[in-house]
Amino acid sequence: MDRIGRTPMQFTAVLAAILLLLAACQSSASPTGSPGASASGEVVEIEWYVGLGTGENPEQIPTEEAVVAAFNESHDNIQIELTVVDNTDAQNTLNTRMPTDPPDIIGPIGIRALQSFGDQLLDLAPYIESSGVDLSAIDQALIDAYNVDGKQIGIPMAVYPQFIYYNKSLFDEAGLAYPPHEVGEQYEGQDWTWDTVRDLAMLLTVDANGNDATSAAFDPNSIAQWGLDAQFTEIDTRALSTIFGGSGSVVADDGTTAQWPDNWREGLQFYYDAVWTDHFAPTKAEAEAIGGGEDRNTFQSGLIAMDAVHQWYVCCIYPAEGDPAVTDWDIAVLPEGPDGTVTSKLHADTIGILDTTEHPEEAFEVLAYLSQQADLVQVWGAMPAIASQRDAFFAGLDERFAPLVIDWNVSSQMLGFPDNPSHEAFMPNFEEADSANKDFGALLWTTPGLDLQAEIDAHVETLQALFDEGS
Repeated sequence: MDRIGRTPMQFTAVLAAILLLLAACQSSASPTGSPGASASGEVVEIEWYVGLGTGENPEQIPTEEAVVAAFNESHDNIQIELTVVDNTDAQNTLNTRMPTDPPDIIGPIGIRALQSFGDQLLDLAPYIESSGVDLSAIDQALIDAYNVDGKQIGIPMAVYPQFIYYNKSLFDEAGLAYPPHEVGEQYEGQDWTWDTVRDLAMLLTVDANGNDATSAAFDPNSIAQWGLDAQFTEIDTRALSTIFGGSGSVVADDGTTAQWPDNWREGLQFYYDAVWTDHFAPTKAEAEAIGGGEDRNTFQSGLIAMDAVHQWYVCCIYPAEGDPAVTDWDIAVLPEGPDGTVTSKLHADTIGILDTTEHPEEAFEVLAYLSQQADLVQVWGAMPAIASQRDAFFAGLDERFAPLVIDWNVSSQMLGFPDNPSHEAFMPNFEEADSANKDFGALLWTTPGLDLQAEIDAHVETLQALFDEGS
């Protein structure tokens, strides 16, 4: 399995060539004309496979279909076939298809999925050079995230920083001030740290008799409202450790030794105590009870005061039908972690071309077209990787959520504090190690009374055995 490469020197030469072709970018990527079309005059069909990241929600598919239809109507020699697969099945389905019937284009695809398919993606650098796609407006760090062992396997399209969604009505009901919107801002005279969040979350956690979690009369067996959640993490312990502990890695610098950094131990202890000792974060059973079963959209229940989720949650913050339970919400910055830094774990998506495609030029023409469709980025709830497109993106969200006024400056700030290394980065024997991390998270979410630090030690041994198997 290839590891994400951080090879800025190698990429500099490619980027320099790209910049020279800046002026040609827009015309080459527009749906008019088809310079890469089949010389024989045959119609080339390019399959676009969606589901590995976002893009498979019912409310997103009509926009994707419209984008495909617009391309197909303006191209005689290239037609896009859209395939949308449920996210829970997309990776296994693609694995099954890879030997005999692979699609041409996959994505949006995140950093985690890159670990599974990154070494099977086409190097886009020659096609970027020949077509003139402009990357100068995209942060170099985002470009590097999709450079694998010297191959540019994607063009950053969408970024999703993490921040805190909060239910203003629950704060108002408790008579509490809203959480900070600026990095470095204090909360009621206290530094904005996870300890401060804990104190606040305890006050916002209420049992059926109206006692908050700081009260001696509080009954943890009849909780009616919780102060904090971090929904949609897939209960991945790397993600949970990053949220509450800051950046880290299960892989030591030698690339083969398993580890669990001290700040991750502290962060995971915070999460475990939040669920089982302080009771301000829901257990698995509680999350499923209020969040629509396995969907666990807990914030939409109206019973979660604060929720650490990514930018992409705006896609689904309101239910598809009916009256929303959360009618007044806003977003706040993440606090300082035990490592003394603010960390917003980052998700980022791109679209890639599998190197098995029989029509790389036509596939790249489709990719270039898709990568510039603002409607796609908007419906995916993604902040554009191109900074100049962000004002329009947030204006669209303002229109969507009016009359609420959401402080999107919070999202922009959080983009400046990405986790590095990524919580989705390379591990030896990636699939097995990834599964083990989620199994460990499920254990913590469902089992009270554990000696967490001893469990972490045992998990590190498990990871080491998996790393050794994969070497």
